[in-house]
Amino acid sequence: MIKLVALVCRKADLDPIAFRDYWLNVHAPLAAAIPGMRGYRINIAGDPGEQPPAPYDGSAEIWFDDRAAMEAGLGSEQGRIAGEDTAHFTASIEFLVTEEHVILGGRA
Repeated sequence: MIKLVALVCRKADLDPIAFRDYWLNVHAPLAAAIPGMRGYRINIAGDPGEQPPAPYDGSAEIWFDDRAAMEAGLGSEQGRIAGEDTAHFTASIEFLVTEEHVILGGRA
């Protein structure tokens, strides 16, 4: 199993509510159509409370069986459409390709 983690910064002209709404209701269905995905999770940053604010407005986690499945999915027509759509709500995205190690709890 391989996981692609996206660290996302919203566009400056989008308030946090519009950013959240677009990501969850417009972009997520496009991304969920990428073939070969085994899981998809969106994490939207909230009030950090007493913690220092993060430089990101959220993250996404997408699971694939392996690197070949990830590359095929992201290179598909659905992957292209979802990738191009990110320009509508993000100022920047940084990607990490990771291997998950569960220390406490199980897979969601």
